[in-house]
Amino acid sequence: MKKNHIWFYAIMLLIPALVLLGIEVLLRISGYGAHHNLFIPVPNQPAYMQPNPDVIQRYFPSPEAAPNVAIDTQFFLAEKPQDSLRIVSMGGSTAAGFPYGRFGSPAGILQHRLKGLYPEHNIEIINVAMSSINTYMLRDFVDEVLAINPDAIYIYTGHNEYLGVMGVGSRYQGLGSHRLNLLYLALKEWRLIQLMQALILQVSGLDDTQQSDSVNSRTVMASIAKNQSIAYDSPAYKAGITQFTDNLEHIIKQFGTAQLPVMLSTIASNDRDQPPFNTTYSLPKQTLQQVNHSTTSIAELDSLYRQHSYHALINYRYGQALLTTQSEQAQQYLTTARDLDGLRFRAPEQFNRIITDLAKQHQHVHLVDGKSALRAASQYGVIGNALMLEHLHPNADGYAILAESILNTLTEQQILPASAHQQTQAIAQQHSQVSAADIIFAQHKINNLTSDYPFTSSAQPVPILTASDPAEQIGLARIKQNDYLQQQTLLVNHYQSTQQWLLAANAASTLADGLPFNAQYANGAANLYRQAGSFDYAHFYALHAVRLSPNDINMRLSLAHIQFNKRLYEQAIASLQVVLTLKPNHPKAQQYLQQIKQYTSNAS
Repeated sequence: MKKNHIWFYAIMLLIPALVLLGIEVLLRISGYGAHHNLFIPVPNQPAYMQPNPDVIQRYFPSPEAAPNVAIDTQFFLAEKPQDSLRIVSMGGSTAAGFPYGRFGSPAGILQHRLKGLYPEHNIEIINVAMSSINTYMLRDFVDEVLAINPDAIYIYTGHNEYLGVMGVGSRYQGLGSHRLNLLYLALKEWRLIQLMQALILQVSGLDDTQQSDSVNSRTVMASIAKNQSIAYDSPAYKAGITQFTDNLEHIIKQFGTAQLPVMLSTIASNDRDQPPFNTTYSLPKQTLQQVNHSTTSIAELDSLYRQHSYHALINYRYGQALLTTQSEQAQQYLTTARDLDGLRFRAPEQFNRIITDLAKQHQHVHLVDGKSALRAASQYGVIGNALMLEHLHPNADGYAILAESILNTLTEQQILPASAHQQTQAIAQQHSQVSAADIIFAQHKINNLTSDYPFTSSAQPVPILTASDPAEQIGLARIKQNDYLQQQTLLVNHYQSTQQWLLAANAASTLADGLPFNAQYANGAANLYRQAGSFDYAHFYALHAVRLSPNDINMRLSLAHIQFNKRLYEQAIASLQVVLTLKPNHPKAQQYLQQIKQYTSNAS
């Protein structure tokens, strides 16, 4: 009798499960719902993959509900070459290089630096960073990142933990608690879940509200920041600490199971020159005026601090006042001011302690102290506007410093061969792929950001920029046209016409990197770098061109010329012999071969 009861209850439980499973199957067969892979094939280039520009939509029931953000376009070989070193960069907007984009990101700057340091090595840095995402998305990406067979991982994350997608205080909050958000990540691909989301949104009308908010706000930052305030040490604040710690540790362990080294970076923000957005702690009007008055003395600020030590703005003003005389103490007050800021676009300092502790606890995790590197390059050791564009995004110099910090760790951990990279920082700056056009275009993006909430109480007119040279004019034209390839083509033509060969080569290199299957772009960059006398970079692009078009005689001859310039005589001879194999009695190849042999004979 008891056995019959067991079977009865088992069947009763099984029937609804089978019904739900049947609905799921029917929804999939009918084509309902969507699956957004992290990586997708490149149209018309079957050998290549790219990060999916629509991957953010996997966390939302409709495209209209998602913030307008995407991973920058980058093409890479679907089948990883055996001789390559593949590094994947993960994180939010700083890791993505906002506002400069791919070539101004730490990963992009590092990759270009490596071409000059190791021109004969095949080193890929694939960047899956994106604005507005946090450790939930990174956690969700791990399996797909592992699928492309990386050799190492770089992570710079933390600033979006509260107000990013699924953040504790975000408008895009997800399901609320950490456990429910993890459950959602596990179930989000089920079409039944997607159908339920769509129905709930349709009934509640939230979809229309979100679309309206996005239209009324010029920036994603403004649209998610309205009326958000999380007090220090509040339950919401602690929830952010918990989700960051748990997610990051889970990510690290997954990469550790795959025996991958993880370069985990500390994170930085503008503590010196960015006042708190939200104090969360009110002051009498007269006291607030005293705090903000430029003539308030250090003694008066000290007295105010003793009375209101939990007020973010008092900590900030006190820290600023102490900068020139007591810089270390000033740093403490400025850090506290950021920690007390209720509008949590900047991560609290506890996140860096978590990052540092995790690096100590896990053997495969190597600390990249990006924040310390930025502090070392800052006056009084406090990061401010000299290296930051606004509250937390570095300028071009700041991003270069972050890239250098990654390079130092990669060589220290012998993931990359030892090199004289410390002596080549000036060379790296001269070879920057961030042009004057990119800088003025980026400034427009920053002006757009800082002319809206929370930098101003309401949206203000965006300042109009004026160009001081042709390169900046090209950058301003991009604001309307939004065509990066056209901008770079115009830059190459401009710099060639003015015989600024290195700047022309830098612009041409972005075209070659952007379309890595185009041998002509690679060969063009190689020839321009050779014209500029930059033979290491020329060597890299010449090798790439030959790999793409191994039977192109002119590209082989160009490679031999560059190898000769670098005094790689045996390699130059080998390149010329390949030419003669392809076309026996080729007059130039025979001539060059004879000259090299004669030169090396006389030199010996």
